Amino acid sequence: MDNFQWEIREKLENQLVEKLKFEWDQAVWTMKQRDPQLAGRIKQPGILLSDMKSLLGVWNTKNQEILLSRNLVLNGRWDSICEVLRHEMAHQLASTFPEQQNEKPHGKIFIECCKILCANPKASGSYQTLEQRIWGNEDSENDKMMLKVKKLMSLASSANRHEAESAAAKANQLIARYNIDIIKNDKKRNFESIIITSPCLKRTQSEKMASIILMNYYFVKTVWMSVYMPEKQRMGRVLEISGTPSNIKIADYIFHYILKYAENCWQKYKKENPSCRSRSGFMTGVVNGFSDKLDNQKAAGIKQQHSDMADSQAVIAV
Repeated sequence: MDNFQWEIREKLENQLVEKLKFEWDQAVWTMKQRDPQLAGRIKQPGILLSDMKSLLGVWNTKNQEILLSRNLVLNGRWDSICEVLRHEMAHQLASTFPEQQNEKPHGKIFIECCKILCANPKASGSYQTLEQRIWGNEDSENDKMMLKVKKLMSLASSANRHEAESAAAKANQLIARYNIDIIKNDKKRNFESIIITSPCLKRTQSEKMASIILMNYYFVKTVWMSVYMPEKQRMGRVLEISGTPSNIKIADYIFHYILKYAENCWQKYKKENPSCRSRSGFMTGVVNGFSDKLDNQKAAGIKQQHSDMADSQAVIAV
């Protein structure tokens, strides 16, 4: 690696460390709202990147430093990185209690500190990162569901907007039945949260609408979170979704499918109408079409349920 490459890498790492420091501050600020005295027990440590091979992160009590895997920070998803950071913050907080010296590293005090910091107590050592748990694990049942959804959504390449909207509606029916079956059979479910967009200074209206579609119809919770963008030295926004791994995969796919479809429609329209400048309004209209289709499907389903109920009551009355 030549000097220029070293300078670029050093600049990138410095930006990432600044971003990690901001995440540390945010976590402590949130803790301070609940318990100012407890939050006052810790001060921002040194945050360093290290070429660790077997560990994701380490809290060094003696040097008051959090060490994070350089490979994780340079190549991992930001939500995976923050999960490890909060784990090490929990170790930092636990180290301020004298009783911790008589406990195992992941003992009761540490577990309580994880709860306070909303940290994952398992996010250390050889534990899988968040992205590995969601995208790296093979699950035949979930994979079959994902393949079915992708097959339905393959109409994205179609110029017929009605077909694309209908595909999204059918995908909604498919995963609705899937989730109902899981709940009925009382199957064990794990819940995760991931970020599915890159940081941006401003959300577009079409992105906002697409996130609402996910929350209303694809079995995930959505929230636009604030993140620090060191390259801009300003706060930006990212979309975080929460749900079961299978629902997260599908929702992530649907979100980007809808926006990509809207973009393709705009490019075609723009080519035919070069004087048009309203990209935002056009794309919002396309996304709104998906929302309307899903709304109409939901309304029709409710109407059918009421009709079936009325028929049942009529039979009972007779």
